[in-house]
Amino acid sequence: MHEPISALPMGVFIDGLTGAVNPASGHYVKRLSELREIYQDKAAFDHAVRERDDPVTYEVVEYRPENSDIYFGTTTMYPGDIGGEFHMTRGHFHARRDMGEVYYTQSGTGILLLESRNGETRTVEMKPGVCAFIPPDWAHRSINTGTEPLVFVWVCNPLAGHDYGEILKRGMRKRVMKIEGGVKMIDNIAYV
Repeated sequence: MHEPISALPMGVFIDGLTGAVNPASGHYVKRLSELREIYQDKAAFDHAVRERDDPVTYEVVEYRPENSDIYFGTTTMYPGDIGGEFHMTRGHFHARRDMGEVYYTQSGTGILLLESRNGETRTVEMKPGVCAFIPPDWAHRSINTGTEPLVFVWVCNPLAGHDYGEILKRGMRKRVMKIEGGVKMIDNIAYV
């Protein structure tokens, strides 16, 4: 982990094709093996982890100035699917239910899957130039539906936090699948 960056005016370089951030204050990767709970086809998942040598599915780089009310960074999601289900992030609500977020797509294509606590599902197309507004108290999951890395910039309040537990426990109501060469949203039969 890098040292916190002081809150002074600054220009931060973001590479829209790779997701590199300079300077950066943090970075982590998610390997496929860490995401078993979110995929429907467990046999296809286990096979993919073995055969693909547990690839990096996505990575996050952040710029977090010390004592600031915002921070931002990039997520880079790599293409692929598990049993027809596209690579995706874990998905989360914010721990602070009164705080939203924005995602601004730099390159690649995907779908931002959103779900309110009362069960409403919405999607926002992720393609270069689209800035998605994520309202407070909506779960959100990014899904790479293309053949190239999906790179987007996110901006949030550092106090918003991440609540992954509810989505990991019950899933989301919809799944985004690769069907007949296209993209289709279907009901999640495992939703509880």
